[in-house]
Amino acid sequence: MSISSIPFLVGIFGFSYLILALQVSSSFPPFYKKGNLEEDMKLDLPFMFGVLALLATSTIFPYLFVIFGLLSAFVAIRVRRRVSERTNGPLPWLLSPITIGVFNRWPMFLFDAWTIGLAALVITVMFAR
Repeated sequence: MSISSIPFLVGIFGFSYLILALQVSSSFPPFYKKGNLEEDMKLDLPFMFGVLALLATSTIFPYLFVIFGLLSAFVAIRVRRRVSERTNGPLPWLLSPITIGVFNRWPMFLFDAWTIGLAALVITVMFAR
């Protein structure tokens, strides 16, 4: 992996994390209680314009792709915090005697495993040789 592929790696990981966080927040895989999607998007709209502006400028200045990925990850962390505030854990259909201890201790474990795990899988598949 050359140094020029590092900004690409960071950008793709951050943006994948943002997309997956927005999916879980809107209850796409129904892990957590669904919130008000319009209210959530209004809070993140200025940051999303920044993400899109950085994506557009990174075509001219490729090293801005790192900042694009970092801003995307920042917005995804804001989404995670809002999901954490509106719920105290996953929906009851996910709780079983095996998983209840994990979800009681780390209520956002499923969110992190889904978003970070799939974003890492995207990067792994892209860079697999």
